Amino acid sequence: MTSYDPYDNDGYYPYVNKCYGITQDPITKDFAIIIKYYESGDLTHYLLNDFFNHSWLDKLNILNYIVLGIKNLHNANIIHGDIRDGNVFLENNVAIIGDLGLSKSTLVHDDSNEIYGVIPFFAPENFVKPIYSKASDIYGFGMIMWELMTGRRPLWDRDHDIELIHEICDGLRPPIVTNAPEGYIELMQMCWHHDPTKRPTITEIESKIKNILLIESDNCHESNPTKIIKSSDIGPVTINNPSDVYESNSLSLIMSTESTRSLTEIDSYQSDEGSFNEDKRRLDNNLIEDEDTKKIRLSENDDDDIA
Repeated sequence: MTSYDPYDNDGYYPYVNKCYGITQDPITKDFAIIIKYYESGDLTHYLLNDFFNHSWLDKLNILNYIVLGIKNLHNANIIHGDIRDGNVFLENNVAIIGDLGLSKSTLVHDDSNEIYGVIPFFAPENFVKPIYSKASDIYGFGMIMWELMTGRRPLWDRDHDIELIHEICDGLRPPIVTNAPEGYIELMQMCWHHDPTKRPTITEIESKIKNILLIESDNCHESNPTKIIKSSDIGPVTINNPSDVYESNSLSLIMSTESTRSLTEIDSYQSDEGSFNEDKRRLDNNLIEDEDTKKIRLSENDDDDIA
């Protein structure tokens, strides 16, 4: 994957992890970016350790900082490319966007077909054809909204495999719970819309989050905050599933089997809903053909054994 150097602004964008420099291992020759270390950890640890003690006002403030970080990148024509819980760090309840290793410039063409990320945070159109956009970042932000609402990682109970990818492309999203301030769920669903052209821009999100934040602040002053109710659908869960990978890895390995090659062979992704569905039909047809081919080959092998 061709990455864009996001650190050409004296290494600093507000609410984005500061870069202090680049170093190289004298033996392996591998390069490393020197960035700030945050003792409080990432958003995942923040929610796991103390989810029910963080009010909705706290969560909305964190979201607002995340929005500001993404906005500063997008205004500089930078696509982060990997917006997810593990790349949001906390310092004194201020959220900082980190790990820009997969970031790209919107002004530089990238013809790489490599796919990197974490499946539940990965925009479905990029499974069809890996053309990252600002809308891809918005999709990941929508998943962060869901995690802040529930205290759980999106699709936490699913294996991170090709079947999950297929279902996400078919419209699978995390289940909706009603425990959220007014307007929150609607915005979240807009952010993870399957058509990237129908997702809001980061500027539009900023306006909506500030409005939700203002209303929640007023509710708190009136001693009527949105309550976080413990239930089977809300609250951190700990699972040990080796197929769940919440670190950014090459997803090309998952998608490289014969039955899934059609995902990366679709000619192009068109932004309108009709074209997206047409691409999905082509994908499904190709998968059916692959399965038929496998059955034919298996039958031929059986005949050979009989002979």
